[in-house]
Amino acid sequence: MIRLLYMIKKEVTEIARDIQSFLLLIVMPAVFILVMSLSMQALFKPDSEVKIRLIVADHAMSADSKKFIAAVKTITNFSTVESKAGVSSEEISRDVIKGEYKFGLVINRNFSAYIRDINKGPGIKPLTLYVDPAVQMPVQVGLKHRLELELSRLRLNAFFDRNAGILAYAGFRREAIVPTAEGVVHTVYVYKNKKETIIPSAAQQSVPAWLVFSMYFIVIPISLIFHTEKNNGTLQRVRSINIKSRYLIAGKLVSYYLISMIQVVCMLLVGRYLVPLLGGDTIRFGDSLFGLFLIASCVGFNAISYGLLVSSLSKNSQAAASVGVVLIIIFSAVGGIMVPKFVMPEFMQRIANLSPLSWGLEGFLDIMLRNGTAADVAPRCGLLAGTGLIMLYAYGLILRRKTIH
Repeated sequence: MIRLLYMIKKEVTEIARDIQSFLLLIVMPAVFILVMSLSMQALFKPDSEVKIRLIVADHAMSADSKKFIAAVKTITNFSTVESKAGVSSEEISRDVIKGEYKFGLVINRNFSAYIRDINKGPGIKPLTLYVDPAVQMPVQVGLKHRLELELSRLRLNAFFDRNAGILAYAGFRREAIVPTAEGVVHTVYVYKNKKETIIPSAAQQSVPAWLVFSMYFIVIPISLIFHTEKNNGTLQRVRSINIKSRYLIAGKLVSYYLISMIQVVCMLLVGRYLVPLLGGDTIRFGDSLFGLFLIASCVGFNAISYGLLVSSLSKNSQAAASVGVVLIIIFSAVGGIMVPKFVMPEFMQRIANLSPLSWGLEGFLDIMLRNGTAADVAPRCGLLAGTGLIMLYAYGLILRRKTIH
């Protein structure tokens, strides 16, 4: 026990000398969390103040087109501007190219004919939509579907207006057939305990992702200290006083585990208190604090084992830090940290399941977002702990060989 305490004291002393790396582990993820939580919160709010600009040119100049423009102006999260009379399609296109508007909508001259004749097919093309290619595809699809909905509503209303007597006699009711723009779909967020709580926010999504990402950056201080000890002969001196490799490893594990837990606490506090202080949404920790502690501990153990193994396989601290960070970025990109897994093609989603960062992220989301328990994250904790033990065992073999030789 005394030997273990001695090794922990040695590691803590070495870490204290490298305060820049320690601050990196705290400051970097805090900045990521603040930037991503504040910049992305509009994506998670249906009533966001952020509006996508849309310009409309009315070439039909009819009562039907006026009704349609009024309906378009009610579309949530879009700021619709009606152009001056006589503006051509080319001018609308140029406005979109210049970046003044993300979308340009032209109501063609055959608009009223399409609305008034229910038999006219989609080949008529009563609308032309100009799109900035930089706009994300889901936004484009969402706007197109909403325009098609408003077009269908206008056509059906016109049909009912012309045939009101016959349709009423046949038992058709307008409100039962004409689609409504809102209120048809009831949204229920699914949680592990089947209890609906808060609506997911940008902070609730960003904090776990960037927390897991930053925990693996512990490879930087690990590699610096490991190679400093190797170069100045510390490892040889420690072995010369009959300190076993297991005490060396245990001392490093305990010391870096404490750093990981400090990192977790700091990032959760940033998400809970600092993000809302700057105008963002706060986070909740979930219903299982033990489950949160369990997944954080397993991610921390896996990250430390990774850092130790990479350090032992590298020739110097620069190589260890470079290789370690590059691999982290690759694993995070593949594992759904930078790009959500649901937008990946199927084969990429299968590859994502091989990333330890993906296991850690899903574990945090299970607890913090889906109201999961320790039992829900147990399989992912098993994967993290199992691979961590394998990496730690490999590190032990390499350490023993290097201290003997």
